[in-house]
Amino acid sequence: MKLVNTPSKPRAVGLRFILAQTWLAMSDTTHTIEHAALLSPRFVWKMTAVVAVMCLITLAITLTGRMVGKSISQAGNTTDPTELEIVIGNDVLRLPANAIRYENQRVAGVQAAVDMYFSWPGMEGYSEASRNIFSQTGSADGLVFARIAQATMSRDMSGRYTPIYRRLVEGAPVAGPNGLDSYRLRSGAGYANELMYVERTTSERPYTIRCLLDEPGSETDFNTRTGCQRDISIGQDLSVTYRFSINLLPHWRQIENDVRHRLETALVK
Repeated sequence: MKLVNTPSKPRAVGLRFILAQTWLAMSDTTHTIEHAALLSPRFVWKMTAVVAVMCLITLAITLTGRMVGKSISQAGNTTDPTELEIVIGNDVLRLPANAIRYENQRVAGVQAAVDMYFSWPGMEGYSEASRNIFSQTGSADGLVFARIAQATMSRDMSGRYTPIYRRLVEGAPVAGPNGLDSYRLRSGAGYANELMYVERTTSERPYTIRCLLDEPGSETDFNTRTGCQRDISIGQDLSVTYRFSINLLPHWRQIENDVRHRLETALVK
């Protein structure tokens, strides 16, 4: 019996079918890739959210930086002129917040003492216009500092001159500015390196103020830039110790009047 080799048509047809199906699948995939969106809506929303959050963080950093920068530039000062009612002993005062030197004292109510500062002339508290005056580091020109507290002595500085200070001065007086004479105070009396300026008058209560010497131990230098200090009595039982640069000493009469007027008008009758 003779065997005849015939082509395997079913196998060839099957192979062609498989190849055709593969080609169609690849064509569909390419078509899908070509027409698919480059960015899905979900991805777009995520990116939008991230950008929005970054913008908010940047805005917050900018605002915080401005606030911190302003706080640093004010160095504890405030421009708030709100008057606070403060009780010290038997006296009540209405004092503007921007004239109170320390932040922890800018509260109404009972306090042991209050530290004030004012630009001079004018006796005004801190403001943007006067920032350079209050921000000085090398001097205190144009400023008057005052501390208000209950009196611990029965007499103010003028009242203490005749019974106390006059006994402590030594040497001849030296003519000072605008009707004042300067005296050296005995170092052993507890007033080392100080000068006392006294009003040239016969009054039993002359204007009296103490000033520190520039160079401790100096025997000839009667000049000072470190400040002069005086205390006065106001109200029922208050002592006000105020100080200013010796550069302002020629204006002592006006400064005395301004300090008294500014604080006495703050008293609540």
